[in-house]
Amino acid sequence: MLKLFFRICLFLLSACPLHQAEASQLQQTDKVAVQFIYKNEGINPEENVEFIVKFLLKDGWHIFSNTPGEIAMPTAVEWKLPEGYQILKEQWTIGKDFENDGIIQNGYDSIAYYKAVMKPSPDIWRDVHFKARVSWLACREECVPESLRFEFSLPVIHADLAYSPLWEGENALALQSFEMMPMPAAETARLPWMMLLAFAGGIILNLMPCIFPILSIKAISLAQGSTDKKKARVEALLYLLGVVSCFMITASVLIWLRSKGEQIGWGFQLQSPVFVGLMIVIFSVILLMFLDIIQIRIPGINAIGKFSAGTKNLSSFLTGFFAVLIASPCTAPFMGAAVGYTLTQPATVFYAVFLSLSLGYALPFTIIACFPKFVHKLLPKPGKWMDILKKIFAIPIFLTCIWLAWVLQNQLRPAADISKDISWNAFNREEIEGLLNEHKPVFIDFTAKWCITCLANEKLALSSSEFQELVHKKQIHLFKGDWTNNNEEISKALESFGRQSVPLYIYYDGTGGYKVLPQLLTPGIVKEYLE
Repeated sequence: MLKLFFRICLFLLSACPLHQAEASQLQQTDKVAVQFIYKNEGINPEENVEFIVKFLLKDGWHIFSNTPGEIAMPTAVEWKLPEGYQILKEQWTIGKDFENDGIIQNGYDSIAYYKAVMKPSPDIWRDVHFKARVSWLACREECVPESLRFEFSLPVIHADLAYSPLWEGENALALQSFEMMPMPAAETARLPWMMLLAFAGGIILNLMPCIFPILSIKAISLAQGSTDKKKARVEALLYLLGVVSCFMITASVLIWLRSKGEQIGWGFQLQSPVFVGLMIVIFSVILLMFLDIIQIRIPGINAIGKFSAGTKNLSSFLTGFFAVLIASPCTAPFMGAAVGYTLTQPATVFYAVFLSLSLGYALPFTIIACFPKFVHKLLPKPGKWMDILKKIFAIPIFLTCIWLAWVLQNQLRPAADISKDISWNAFNREEIEGLLNEHKPVFIDFTAKWCITCLANEKLALSSSEFQELVHKKQIHLFKGDWTNNNEEISKALESFGRQSVPLYIYYDGTGGYKVLPQLLTPGIVKEYLE
């Protein structure tokens, strides 16, 4: 009966007379029918413009919602708006959960709606042209990425506008599908799991290579620290407070910028040459202090570089704060999925996930610092070895300065990636879609010059002879999405895979589906996924 109902709906939609073209457009694949419905057949500059996109699923196929879960491609409507237009509100039908090999994903298997409310430009006197691209991943036994493009023009009418014939009925159904719950039960159930992933990702983040400079600072602090348990625990809690504060500030800035329409994610601050330049100055000063070349009495910097008794508390807080800033080039396992989950969630969910991430990140050093006598039992008595240790730990800080300078150079004057063995193409969505439609294999590397994990993977796995042999053997087309500078197209592409951080590796094998590779690569892992 359900299939018969859908077929009747599709028949009625396709039977709409041609003179209704101004009120709606219908396009379809063999899996999904998509209808674009306009509220009015014209635009009054003093009234908001509204559109509905209706999805009808065929023959047992389902698509994912705009918040599909850990591993899935969200259904998306991407607009190319006329100049001066602004999207005020977007709504989606609340989806249902599907289980696939133990992974819970959220989507639609019958009818779904998307609604957009826009503010028009007040200064319009001619027809207004709209473009929209609707994309989704249709799944049954296999999953197939699909998309349709819509273009239409609406005339400007400086008068009261009547509803288009289809609007009232479809709008009522759409609103009903939006109002089930502000946060679906499925999302509520998924939140604790995502918080756990974020917590685990935060712990693992301490092992990533970009953390070495800040670990050097913390190690010196522990070596020079007091054996007084009370003082040590105060310093440990202040370190934790510094970590949590920086994560919460980062989360707040991300929420605010994304509310303004900015396409940014984890590590966004390192896309700013000004921020990178500031970090070079700070770490250069810390380096000179570690080498005992300079002594500067600036409270913040001095507290990090000079561990005197009077600045211990401030040192602990600022070490935690800077530990987060310098961690932003890295994304740990589990962390990408957890942070990506927050993309379309309310601010409360965003803060909950980032709080879990911060607690996981701060936990190892907080626990160690709470037991100073145990730490000092493992270390020899104070002496010249501590000065030698400072000089040794100055090495990763020096390498950080060199790396940041290289990042800044690439931001100000991007250099093309050159490989003698394999050829990488710049990320181009249309070119990739064309290759996928021809069932050709495609590998996408989302990376950034400031991402230490990305650089390590490229050196260890993506430059290996095994990878090059597989590329030639399978005739894989390679694309690189460079996120060193803010790039809206790449940000949207990351969001389409439920991520807002790099690295991200996607492999389309040419059969219609795709695989998401782990964030830490070896030649063996790459070979396993590509074969």
